[in-house]
Amino acid sequence: MSKAKTISNRIQALIEALTVFGVITGLLLPVRLFFYTHVSTSWLGSFGVISVISVIMIVLVKKKKLGRFGEMFENQMHKMQHGKRGMLAYGQGSLMLLLLGGTILAIELGNTTYSDIKAQILREVEGIDDPEKMMISQIKDQTLEDWIKGLVGLVLAVFFAFPQLAALLAVLNDTYNGWILHFYTVGLVETMEVFGILIFYRFTLRNKKNI
Repeated sequence: MSKAKTISNRIQALIEALTVFGVITGLLLPVRLFFYTHVSTSWLGSFGVISVISVIMIVLVKKKKLGRFGEMFENQMHKMQHGKRGMLAYGQGSLMLLLLGGTILAIELGNTTYSDIKAQILREVEGIDDPEKMMISQIKDQTLEDWIKGLVGLVLAVFFAFPQLAALLAVLNDTYNGWILHFYTVGLVETMEVFGILIFYRFTLRNKKNI
């Protein structure tokens, strides 16, 4: 195979992957945000609505009702079950579930179990006129070394200062009117949904081999 043809195939594969991702995101993300914002903040309710839409889409793909997009969707699902792409998809999905679920849990615990620590943090920032503006100003002054130290400190805090971290995340969530919890919940539902689709196709492909 010529080098030009190889490059052309790679570009086509990339376009196909971006098309599938764009269509799924463009279709499902607005539904998630609308339901969570205007109907119910329960992640279970959001997950139920999105799952119904996803199942309908998968059924239409299987019945060959979505034309070229259906073919591209199945191609991407097949590629994600094998080799490095499969390892990356499942590894990234597992990491996202851990990060998103852990942050949501931390915020909930910060508002309940560690509410006394949260109240203490709030008392300490009462004298600051505009905490959000001060935070933005401090972020702008951060160097790369500061970001690296902050990241390491965040990881250590998960193991050695989780109550304080949970309370701080709860305060930040309140500062942004609950939008942190909002988007993390939407992200968690989306990740669970993608995992569900990947596992569904993994069993489907396995069953085809056994027939």
